[in-house]
Amino acid sequence: MPQPATYTIPPRLKRTVRPERVATPGVDGAARAPEAFWRGVEAGGTPVVGGDDGTGHRTVTFLWRGGDELADVVLVANKIADADSCEHNRMERVPGTDVWHLTYRMRDDWRASYTVAPVPADGAPAPEGALSATTRLRRERALAVADPEDRPAVARWFDALAHAVPDPLARERLDATASVVSLPGAPPELWRPSGGRVCAARTEGEAPAGAGTVTAARLTGAALGNTRTVWVHRPAQAPPDGTPWPVVVLLDGQDWHTLPLAPLLDGLIADGTLPPALTVMVDSLDPATRTRELACDDAFVDFLGHELLPWLGDRHDVASDPGRTLVAGQSLGGLTALYAAHRAPHRFGRVLSQSGSFWWPNVAVAGGESERMAGLVAGADTVPGRVHLSAGLNEWALLDANRRLRDALAARGAELGREPGSVVLTEYNGGHDRACWRAGLPDGLVFLTSDWERRGR
Repeated sequence: MPQPATYTIPPRLKRTVRPERVATPGVDGAARAPEAFWRGVEAGGTPVVGGDDGTGHRTVTFLWRGGDELADVVLVANKIADADSCEHNRMERVPGTDVWHLTYRMRDDWRASYTVAPVPADGAPAPEGALSATTRLRRERALAVADPEDRPAVARWFDALAHAVPDPLARERLDATASVVSLPGAPPELWRPSGGRVCAARTEGEAPAGAGTVTAARLTGAALGNTRTVWVHRPAQAPPDGTPWPVVVLLDGQDWHTLPLAPLLDGLIADGTLPPALTVMVDSLDPATRTRELACDDAFVDFLGHELLPWLGDRHDVASDPGRTLVAGQSLGGLTALYAAHRAPHRFGRVLSQSGSFWWPNVAVAGGESERMAGLVAGADTVPGRVHLSAGLNEWALLDANRRLRDALAARGAELGREPGSVVLTEYNGGHDRACWRAGLPDGLVFLTSDWERRGR
């Protein structure tokens, strides 16, 4: 009998199209004068991006500095590099220099987080604990579903990942563990101070003028038997005319709180892009708990609807209208966001799903069943008032499932009299990636809350 966790292993689909590798521009200069080459790179940052070639594509050159102490250097770009493509993502070394390089030809709107894995020539192992708990779980899952002849390559890939670090010359960082490449045509980021909307980060009791507050609390779920942190962002501006607060429930809340999300929300609410709303960021605890709870788990949905929202209502005057209660998530969280609205339509009427795992459950261990959520939607008595889906063009394991789910929601919504356009799917040039999710979150929130009252209207 399969263990429940095996149902959350994505289907084993190999990439059929890989990014085009091309010759690295300017590499001859690196061979002639490596020090001058590196001075130029350091001045501009990495990766080195070429001009539009007239077809909407650019060269993107990734670099690493190292000598004979390295046996290999592997680029680990989100959903571009994987265990099946290690050879395709190995950098080349300019002979006699410390210049390692790899160049892709990519569409102008590509965005991805990435790391670089310099593999030592002496075979020294990576520091103990170099792989995160999530990556160790991915390794176990990948080996579990790999064909026997592919397992050594999968193991070598994860051994390389243990050496992966951020690019020290990158212009952008995702966090302390990864860098980001954003080509000029990628959707604009509102997270950077240069965007003009992001307020300074702050702690409760030290908020600058116009900033809201973030309150952390520990909440025990009787239905789940565990205790987690939730962070509640309350903006400085309240809903107009004393109306109750609308609510946004954001899964994997620890990632959004750490970003931090609150300053962005303050800026978007202040300029009228978003309405005043309470945003509740829900911690997902550890990878094993997350895997269990964010896979259409009825106990977790009961926790959200029967424990979290009443707890919030005891502390704030919150709306009871499901059309003013939004649940949002990414990956398995995106699946659960829609499942929560399906199971509790009287509580959740708006859904934001980024890279939702709508392939779930894994067909190989579920008796041939897959894409359960689309089947549930097709026979549902109701569907959410609005749904915003997004998925990356490089997410080959779930893009088509998101498209089919969008069609199922639109068809059932039409049968039930929903307005045309109540469900949308945005496809972006990226992968299963927090760098893409943080860029796309505001657009999803704007669509789902466009009929909530803004200040100044």
